[in-house]
Amino acid sequence: MSRPFSIAHLSLIDTAPADLIRIAAAAGYDLVDLRLAPATPTDPVYSRSDLQRLATDLAPLLRDVGLRVWDVEIIRLKDDTDPKHCLPLMEAAAHLGARRMKLVCDTQDHARASALLAEFAQIAVPFGLTLDLEYMVFSGVKSLKAAQAVVASASQSHLRVLVDALHWARAGDDAAGIRAALPVLDYVQLCDAPAAAPVGREALIAEARTSRLPPGEGALALEDLLAAMPKDCVASLEVPLPPGHDPAAHARRLLAAARAVCGET
Repeated sequence: MSRPFSIAHLSLIDTAPADLIRIAAAAGYDLVDLRLAPATPTDPVYSRSDLQRLATDLAPLLRDVGLRVWDVEIIRLKDDTDPKHCLPLMEAAAHLGARRMKLVCDTQDHARASALLAEFAQIAVPFGLTLDLEYMVFSGVKSLKAAQAVVASASQSHLRVLVDALHWARAGDDAAGIRAALPVLDYVQLCDAPAAAPVGREALIAEARTSRLPPGEGALALEDLLAAMPKDCVASLEVPLPPGHDPAAHARRLLAAARAVCGET
């Protein structure tokens, strides 16, 4: 069985959702990930009516091009987060047929993060959404082991941990840790990078947001990661478009690179 591939919105972050869907379909992706809530200060902010209108407009486009939404992002867990404020985002995700929703942790209080995850998970049930906590060395949850503990404490069956190849490497995690965590792992984000990590929190953030490489063009142990993950789990390609490059060509290049790394060429 071939691994399903999606393209993360960060790969073409300046591309509007409708255009991202068209590019992904033309390039041959199985799925698409949409950023419909801001992850950075420069991302678009959609009101509830904006989200409703966007979901209404995008649903027929998805049917026309034969593409499905895999993941909608992003929810940020902060000390003062009110999960009910994310209902419009979940409504839009469900209208689009999304299967997953991504969360990241901005609080250092893991008990608070677990409580928020549990509440989000309960709210997500009617929408049929599985929630993925993505860990990052510069976030409140910095490693696979820490993410596992936060998710386990929330004790909800449709919570998972998302493994991003870059964050996995920068956290010093390994394939053995992946195998130990498999009950909560079934989604991976792929990219590549040099072996040496940049120094300092801001440099790590900049690398994650702007300086990733296509799979196979760096030194990360992607083969080990993929061998440890479930063989049929979705792989989302998250490599920001380099300045001056064509978005459609970039999408095709990433998919070809991922298929090569996965042994599908």
